[in-house]
Amino acid sequence: MSSVRTSGRSLPWLSLLASILAGAGCASSGAAHEGGGKEDAKEEKDEDEEAELAKKIEVAKLELELARMEAEQEIDSAERGLAEARIQAEKARLEREAFTSLGRARELDEAKLGLDRSRGRAEDAAAELAELEAMYSAEEFATKTKELVLTRSRRDLEHAKRGLDLAERQLEETEGFDLVTKERELEKANLGAEKGLVEAEQALAKQRLEKKIAIAKAEQELDELMRKAEKAAKKKEKEKGEKEKKEGQP
Repeated sequence: MSSVRTSGRSLPWLSLLASILAGAGCASSGAAHEGGGKEDAKEEKDEDEEAELAKKIEVAKLELELARMEAEQEIDSAERGLAEARIQAEKARLEREAFTSLGRARELDEAKLGLDRSRGRAEDAAAELAELEAMYSAEEFATKTKELVLTRSRRDLEHAKRGLDLAERQLEETEGFDLVTKERELEKANLGAEKGLVEAEQALAKQRLEKKIAIAKAEQELDELMRKAEKAAKKKEKEKGEKEKKEGQP
């Protein structure tokens, strides 16, 4: 009888102990589940960052390739511009030198020849008129015919004198203005071509430097992303090894 009562008193304590053990088991299971959830979330975040980094690396590679292509194209264009500037500068130099050594004297000689021809025509017309006047001074020639011939001859002489005057003025204009103006224009063109050549050389040098910097920046950005990816891969491998080591412990 006594032992039955003792067993009855022990039942509440046994129930309490079972409840405590069960609660502890649930708590342990919950903690394990919560820890697993955190690890899963971390792994998912790492995978997202890894994928994002991989995309950035691909974009950086494309940007580097584009920078190299643009550099090649624009430098090639600048080199062609420089070649054209050299041709223009050489052409301007030759034109100026040709005018100075040959063209100036030729144009001056042409103007002098024009003057001499006009003077010769005027002298011939004057002589012809004098001869006609002397010939028609006799009474036996018809008055109407004489006046017609003399009038035409006088007109030719007048035109010849006007032509001579124009030729003299043309020579003065050629010597005092045309040749000087043309020489200055050629000199200006030569200076402009030389300036264009210098600018083309500077543009090419600038283009090369700018593209070199652009390529260097693109390479640097790609290298930084690659190092970041390599660092992340090493970290992931280390964490994986630590996890496997931890899970292998009893």
